[in-house]
Amino acid sequence: MRIKFLCILKDQVVEIPVSKIKNGKIIKNELSGETVLKVEMIYETENRKPLKIVNMNFNKITFDRHGVYDVNNTSASKNFQVKLEYIFSHFSNADEIKALPIPIAPSIPTDEEILIIKTYLDKKYPLLLTNSPRAMEDSIYRMKKIHKKEIETFKKSHNII
Repeated sequence: MRIKFLCILKDQVVEIPVSKIKNGKIIKNELSGETVLKVEMIYETENRKPLKIVNMNFNKITFDRHGVYDVNNTSASKNFQVKLEYIFSHFSNADEIKALPIPIAPSIPTDEEILIIKTYLDKKYPLLLTNSPRAMEDSIYRMKKIHKKEIETFKKSHNII
């Protein structure tokens, strides 16, 4: 299994090699001051070539004026902390669940962004789309389903139901 990071800015795709991520910082000068859709694509390989998409995650991220996105910044850490609270709440009894924070809404790509990603993958990694044509839609469906479940858990933790 391997991972690729793609950043979608307007109608272009900027690929971020994993080797360029140092100490939790992504540096891309051409993305200075921009908010982009970050696509995290996990895929299988065969003979070191991308073969099949396993999962995709989407997040909106903002690069600073120097073209740096720091994974360890406070907003990313806060989002991660909220996600962990929901994950661990499933291991507690319903009586023991404390009031949870509002769940973080997933970053769902627009139809235009989906088309841009698919066009890029079709051109650069055609086997990925051939072998997993619905991977993106399935990942989006899973993200929405998880968010819906988190909303229900939030309501239970606040006795809203």
